[in-house]
Amino acid sequence: MTGMRLATDTRGDWHVINVQGRVDSVTASELTAALLAAVTNHSQIAVDCSTVEYISSAGLASLIEGARAARNADKQFRVCSPSPRVRRVFEISGVSNLLDIHEGLPC
Repeated sequence: MTGMRLATDTRGDWHVINVQGRVDSVTASELTAALLAAVTNHSQIAVDCSTVEYISSAGLASLIEGARAARNADKQFRVCSPSPRVRRVFEISGVSNLLDIHEGLPC
């Protein structure tokens, strides 16, 4: 897959954003916009990263910006089910210390 696709779903009180494909300098602004809109409109946001194939520093910045906006608005923001490759990028970059990362999606 080239590029990125976003899909949304609801699980209980959680607004879930499913991210698929590549999150890079070309697609990161679209992700940021989706995350900020979700923070504006929902109190609990989960970002499903299970089908993210690649994430660059621009993608990491998008997640951090979404998490920061949620924190400032006193809302919950989780990054869920990162693929092994994405989890490794989180660990190497130190982003895992900045994000609330969960192995699965909320019920």
